[in-house]
Amino acid sequence: MRLFLKPNDTFFFRDGRPFTRGEQSEGYSIETPFPSTVMGALRTAYIAFCGDMAQFASDQMESVIGTKQSLLGASIQVKGVFLGRNGGSLYYLTPRDLVSEKKSESATLYPLSIESQSGTSSSRSNSELSNLLTWNDPTMQVEHAGGYISCDNLRKYLLGKTSGLTSENSGFIIDEPKVGITRSHKTLTVDEGMLYRINMKRFSDSELGFVVDVNGIDPLPKSALIKLGGEGKGFTYNETIQQPDLLLASDRAKIRDVIDESKKFKLYLGTHAIFDDGWLPKCLHGDIELITAAVGNYVTIGGWDVANGNPKKAYRAVPAGSVYYFRLINRTKAETVLDCLHYKNIGDQRTQEGFGLAYVGAVPK
Repeated sequence: MRLFLKPNDTFFFRDGRPFTRGEQSEGYSIETPFPSTVMGALRTAYIAFCGDMAQFASDQMESVIGTKQSLLGASIQVKGVFLGRNGGSLYYLTPRDLVSEKKSESATLYPLSIESQSGTSSSRSNSELSNLLTWNDPTMQVEHAGGYISCDNLRKYLLGKTSGLTSENSGFIIDEPKVGITRSHKTLTVDEGMLYRINMKRFSDSELGFVVDVNGIDPLPKSALIKLGGEGKGFTYNETIQQPDLLLASDRAKIRDVIDESKKFKLYLGTHAIFDDGWLPKCLHGDIELITAAVGNYVTIGGWDVANGNPKKAYRAVPAGSVYYFRLINRTKAETVLDCLHYKNIGDQRTQEGFGLAYVGAVPK
């Protein structure tokens, strides 16, 4: 089941930084909500539309949305949350192994090259990985592209195309700051030290919204109004046919053939991933060897524990857009890699909530 969520006004999604009343004066918002935020909103909607709080509190909804304490055994699963246009393109964070010309207005993206650290390599690193991702053209200075790429460009990227890739204008979401105060319940006057500012967001285009891929919650109405994010902002959702899994059957066959020939593939993270060993994924299936990676700065993932009334444990997650390169060993087949890893939520924590959504890409020989 895929839903298109359209805000009725501004929206606000907290990042991992603290925002305690009277201690911090400014709250920051991320552009796209964490999958766990959408999971919470959909569970709340399920309670409202398919029962009541008494049923939820007595664990009568456990098989679908879990309990206050756990999602264990629940059928609901969020695959991911994506920026998109209603009935149109989806947009993904630019893979971190693509760069753009420094201080240029050009939208052209260029791939980094895999270079061995052994032998006569011109680059050196203290990384224990056998290869580096480098830029070898001295005539052009480059930087991480940032921003977004369209689903069509990401599909080309996964198919192993190295030319003709372009980035999207990153101005999909604009800031709309809001200043507020806290009033005393006794005097109805402003509490001292309680002036705050939060950085609300708004789409620059009324056709933009968020596409959510969620399974195991079919009794939910196909369209409704829900609350999502900070201040309980209203979103209208409708079922959509937009497909965040970009690969057709023919695409999978092409990628399989390229991987079987080159014995290499890459994993692109469509959502943030939480690994127990920091940036290093050790939870993957099959006989594969990590050879290099392009990983961004960590993102702090937290949340609120409703059952215990306190913050959840915070994790440092690998950000969406990060890319890992692997080599096949011990006669591992590309078909096995695609079946086990493509459009699957990998990671060591909170995968049911939509973290760690991976896409398999080809690495030509």
